[in-house]
Amino acid sequence: MRSLVIEDEPQIGAYISRLLGQLHGIVDIIGSIAEASQALENFKYDLAIVDRMLPDGDALQVVTALSRLAERPAIIMLTSKDTKEDVVDGLNGGADDYLGKPFEPQELIARVRAVLRRPRLLAPSVLSLGNVELHLGSNEVVVADRKILLRRREALILAALLMRRDRVITRAALIEEIYGFDDEIESNTLEAQVSRLRKKLAAFGGDVEIRSMRGIGYILRLATPR
Repeated sequence: MRSLVIEDEPQIGAYISRLLGQLHGIVDIIGSIAEASQALENFKYDLAIVDRMLPDGDALQVVTALSRLAERPAIIMLTSKDTKEDVVDGLNGGADDYLGKPFEPQELIARVRAVLRRPRLLAPSVLSLGNVELHLGSNEVVVADRKILLRRREALILAALLMRRDRVITRAALIEEIYGFDDEIESNTLEAQVSRLRKKLAAFGGDVEIRSMRGIGYILRLATPR
C-alpha cells in the first residue's frame, strides 16, 4: 500500500507517517499543492491524508482532483479548519472522512482502516506461498513453522513478490513500490536487499525461490525439487 500525506508541518507529517507504518507500506510526505501535483503525476496512491490550509492554497482542490481519478485513493482530510461548514465542504469536495486537529492517534488509524475497507484496498493480513507466510504490519514471516522478523524493506519486497507470485515484477516497479520518492537509492541497494531476503528464506528452509531475471526484474515461485 502507498500513502500520500499532504502536511506542511514536518513534525506532524513525520508523526502521521509513523502511525501509518502500522498498516505496512510506503508513505510519501509533501508540504504543498504544487508538490502534490508532481507526486500524483508519478505515483498511484491507495490513501491520502490531507491538511487543508497549505502555503500555496486550500488543498480542497487537491482532494477534488484525487476523488476524480479512475483509480482514486481513500481520502481523509486532517485539518484545524473544522467548522461544520468546513466539514460539509470537504465531504462534498470528495473526501471520504474529515478529522479535526488536534487528533487522537488511534482514532486516525481507526478512520484510516474504515475508509480503506470501503473500496477494499486493505491487503490481506497474511500472504503466503508454499511454507512461507508473511504477516503484514508486523514484518513477521513464518518459514516452515519458524518465525523470523524481517527488516522493513525485506518485508515490503517479499509482500510485492507474494502478491505477484509466479509473475515477473520489473526492477523499476519493485523500486517504485518499496521506496518513497525522496529516498536515496544506490545502484545496488535493491539487489543487496533481495539477496539478504533470499538467504534468510533459504536458511530457514523456505520452499520458495526468488529468481533474478537479468535486465528485467524478479519472480517468486515454489522451488523446484532437487
